[in-house]
Amino acid sequence: MTKHRRLGLRRGLAAASAATLMSIGLAACGDDDSSSGSNASGELRVVLNAQPATLDPIVGPRSGQIVWATVIEPLVDTDENLDPTDTGLITGWERTDDTTWTFTVRDGVTFSNGEPADAEAVVNTLELTRDTEASILKSYWTNVTSIEAPDATTVVLKTTTPQYNIPNQLGTVYLVPPEYYEKEGPEGFAAAPVGTGPYLFDGQRAGRDMTVVVNDDYWGEAPTNEKITFSWSTEAAQRLALLQSGSADVAFDLPPTQQDEAESAGLEVVTAESAIKIVAFLQTDKAPFDDPKMAEAAALAVDRDQIVDGIFDGKAVADGGLLNMKPGETPAEQVDADPEAAKALVGNAKVEVPISYPAGQYTNIEEVAQAMGGMLEEAGFKVSYNAVDYGTLVTQVVGRELNGIYLLAGVPNVAVPDFFASGFMKTVSISGNCPDPKIDAMVAEALEQPDAEASAPIYEELNTIGVVEKHCYIPLYRQLYAYATTDDVEGIDYSPLNAVDFTDATIG
Repeated sequence: MTKHRRLGLRRGLAAASAATLMSIGLAACGDDDSSSGSNASGELRVVLNAQPATLDPIVGPRSGQIVWATVIEPLVDTDENLDPTDTGLITGWERTDDTTWTFTVRDGVTFSNGEPADAEAVVNTLELTRDTEASILKSYWTNVTSIEAPDATTVVLKTTTPQYNIPNQLGTVYLVPPEYYEKEGPEGFAAAPVGTGPYLFDGQRAGRDMTVVVNDDYWGEAPTNEKITFSWSTEAAQRLALLQSGSADVAFDLPPTQQDEAESAGLEVVTAESAIKIVAFLQTDKAPFDDPKMAEAAALAVDRDQIVDGIFDGKAVADGGLLNMKPGETPAEQVDADPEAAKALVGNAKVEVPISYPAGQYTNIEEVAQAMGGMLEEAGFKVSYNAVDYGTLVTQVVGRELNGIYLLAGVPNVAVPDFFASGFMKTVSISGNCPDPKIDAMVAEALEQPDAEASAPIYEELNTIGVVEKHCYIPLYRQLYAYATTDDVEGIDYSPLNAVDFTDATIG
């Protein structure tokens, strides 16, 4: 059977859940043998930077999928070029007319609780994604008018207007069992998720860790390890210490300082340019940035190259575009720093700017916020800081409670520009910080093109309007994501979309 999960690039929208992330001190330290000392054969012990907000893929931000995607699978797999493939739960598709897509569902797959993972299950998951009020992907599916299953292996989806990227979007929709999800609801499902994946959820110790074990009845190729235990610590130094002490096998999300320390300690360090992009969002429908002159001044004040060089020691990639999705892609136009021009625009105005950011959520994010604040103060702004947990910040963003600037990571769950255009640029979107009927119309126009190539010029123009003309967004950098392992760990597969495939991982 084809190994379908290699480079399963399906993770990470970093913006939307009301749940509050929790962190603890020595997250991996417990009373059993799995949390300290040498590792038992077949168990992979992974330390994350934060506990997932939820394990429910319908309502949860994609930052949690590093855990849940071991158990719950997306409808469509993607290849090393980030394009959809036929190797997953959906094995084929045809655009039968401009507004109709027909999908073929893999035959004979069941959820681990015995429910059939058939076309009806796909329809149910898509309807939950479109219709659930708290759905994280709700805004991406408003164009879908009907979803039907004429038989057990066929799904027919119709849209109001043409939409070329439906197969891409299915790469971030995770299939849930209809009866179990209805019975348990989001909270019950998150406490004990059920899926079709290569692992089974084996339980959790509240605030400490979560464990998955091999699914012996998995429809695809079996994992090479037997068990994964996920723990977490918001302190990078502590994640590294757990690895050095033998209490963990893998430590994710290491900043430059800890990367250097890990290499000095003889640990294996892996870095990869991520599609994750840290962006400063300006709330342009509220003071002070409802004044276009002040928004332009803020954009001109921020020097992204200085942030990359000074904070990340070059271990990040400055990126001034919003809708260039894949590593290596660059925007046609961007805003470059001009501190003197920024000062001239601010003049003698007494403009207060709060900077909100998710404490501990992203590598060195506090230093980034402080650096931005210093640059804004040099331009004449008066800056305050609002450091909150990630869940609270997202609640404030979605509730339109913020003004000024907030920092969030844009994580393209699928590598098409609409994921950011619909997610961040439309008036009705996750951020909604740049309301403009012209932008709304252009986002719709881009989707109506026959394919990605035809839509590309529209997305370039959208990037220019949002970033260069209206200054709603100050793109900063792509992260060079880094993790470290002990020297006896092999086979972890990290992809540019913050996807991690553990099924080939071996220990010892």
